[in-house]
Amino acid sequence: MPPFTRTVKIPATRAAGDDRTIDLAISSEAPYERWFGIEILSHDFSAVDLSRLADNAHPLLLNHCTDDQIGVLFDPIIGEDRVLRCKAKFSRSADAEEIFVDVRDGIRQLVSVGYFIEEIVEMAPPPAPEDIGDLTKWSPVRTFTGDQFQREMRELHGETFARHGQATARANGDTPPTFLVTRWTPFEASIVPIPADPSVGIGRSTGVETIPPPSADDQATQQPKAPIAAPRIFLEKKTMEQKSPAEIEIERRDALQAIGQQYAKYLGPNDLADAIRNGRSVEAFKDYIIERIQTKHTDTSQIHVGLTPKEIRRYSLGNAIRAATIGDWSQAGFERECSEAVAKIMGRSPEGFYIPPEAFRDFNVGTATEAGNLVATDLRTDLFVDVLRNKLVLGQLGVSILSGLTSSVDLPRKSTASTIGTVTEVGSATETSPATAKVSLSPKRASAFVEVSKQAIIQSALALESMIRDDLVMSAAVTVENLSINGSGTASQYLGLRNTPGIGTVVSGANGAAPAWSHFVDLESACANANAEPDLLSGYLINTRVRGKLKQTQFATNLPMIWQNGPFPLNGYRAAVSNNVPSSLTKGTSTTVCSSALFGSDWSMAVLGLFGAQDVTVDPYTLAATGQVRITLNQYADFGVRQPSAFAKNDDLLAG
Repeated sequence: MPPFTRTVKIPATRAAGDDRTIDLAISSEAPYERWFGIEILSHDFSAVDLSRLADNAHPLLLNHCTDDQIGVLFDPIIGEDRVLRCKAKFSRSADAEEIFVDVRDGIRQLVSVGYFIEEIVEMAPPPAPEDIGDLTKWSPVRTFTGDQFQREMRELHGETFARHGQATARANGDTPPTFLVTRWTPFEASIVPIPADPSVGIGRSTGVETIPPPSADDQATQQPKAPIAAPRIFLEKKTMEQKSPAEIEIERRDALQAIGQQYAKYLGPNDLADAIRNGRSVEAFKDYIIERIQTKHTDTSQIHVGLTPKEIRRYSLGNAIRAATIGDWSQAGFERECSEAVAKIMGRSPEGFYIPPEAFRDFNVGTATEAGNLVATDLRTDLFVDVLRNKLVLGQLGVSILSGLTSSVDLPRKSTASTIGTVTEVGSATETSPATAKVSLSPKRASAFVEVSKQAIIQSALALESMIRDDLVMSAAVTVENLSINGSGTASQYLGLRNTPGIGTVVSGANGAAPAWSHFVDLESACANANAEPDLLSGYLINTRVRGKLKQTQFATNLPMIWQNGPFPLNGYRAAVSNNVPSSLTKGTSTTVCSSALFGSDWSMAVLGLFGAQDVTVDPYTLAATGQVRITLNQYADFGVRQPSAFAKNDDLLAG
């Protein structure tokens, strides 16, 4: 069951003590409307599992980020007013000190609490309207475990079933169902700057008895909400059951094993054993499984083998290449283990060896600690520079990137809407239906290789570490992005944006023409006229020649140049510049001199899929006569456009 959160206000009278502690009112029995219905947290002593908070070791976080622990929670208690409270002590770290000062000064006043639902009961209201406010007179309809509830709600309301907002039942004029959470476990609290984002539906602002009423200004800024019945809950109070550490540990292990068996297909061979051995909580293990569960097509986190920062620094591509060159992995056992771990996840062996994505992505090229002092003392390798390459810009424009794909992906879309016609009072309506289409992504190979001397590899793998990473990684990345823009769709290439059927086309002239203001307005209009109205993810993609020409071209006589400085330099939109955008196209008599320019009203409509991990092969044979080794990196990728009408191109600009 994914964690839920609720946001409450820190009472001003309890904001901070001299011992760096604060009192938090965590939750109450106030109803809370989500998409699936109205949720009420029972605060009966038997309903709230305080074993997590009672260990006085669970975290006070910042914004629910587990990497930002700023304190610890302790002394949880449910009061006679049926409000769950605890104390929180702030760390003395620099980050925690900053938050503590803001809390003490009344600047940060909201705390959001995360919890898991273990049991939840759908309740039916009493027949008498005057009894609605007394939940003891409601009747239970169905009882769910947390997992059962999650599965049913996902089927009914989708992945965002727990989202904050008006219940979906209200859209049909129905009364939302009411659910009483009869067993739940709080496990963390977070200081947050504002109530949780309603668009993701995991938080809200609530009031409890100890919180002062909002000011007139606050009331004026609040958004109106659909009325929610607020039944008072009268439940029998019971003494909280205390369990020994041994009993808690047995329950933890049993729960982990049950969850591991249920979700075995999402786990690696050692995941369950590691969770039991390392003391991982049931909630943390559930979080881990939820991260692994994606669609049947993709799992963007699956390829990660879980390297720690220390292990990432330890990983050496040079050691792996040297081992593959001489056929002896005795000095590169760690690198081989990493490759084998990726192979197990992907279900297939590499042609050479796999690079774990963590090490591939997190390496800081060229720093002294990672490039180091190289082989020859008279060789200024610290001044080594890479070649100048085409700039990578699709990511900054907002292209959707799906990494770690393990199988082909279909992205459905509606291509044509239903047609509604007018008829007379008793006329017959004609049948209509929307048309659908899909964009399919399947692996296409992008490859790059570098040739180095066998002596250099054997003499010092570290001497080549930065150079090989730069050359292989950047060459593959530039190739992937170039094909995403210009790919022809042949057997060896995927179809790039410029050649995607259905995108808008702007023509400058029979033989091309110099870039003018009208061309860029026409690109924008081509998208807008197809109902792809520009928004915050809009922008142009051009090359350096077009940019240079625009810096020398006026809007009109006595007006400024078309290219303006700042974040929105072209027609009030963003503009990315890369020489992956071609400048050697042909139009009429203008042969191999025309440049392209593109506009996207929403660049997230373009999707770049990256399949699997990077596969490195080492070939010491082809160039054996010259004592060289060819090192090849293969990256499998594909590109597609979900809504072609969101893009337009001009392929005949004469920019010099």
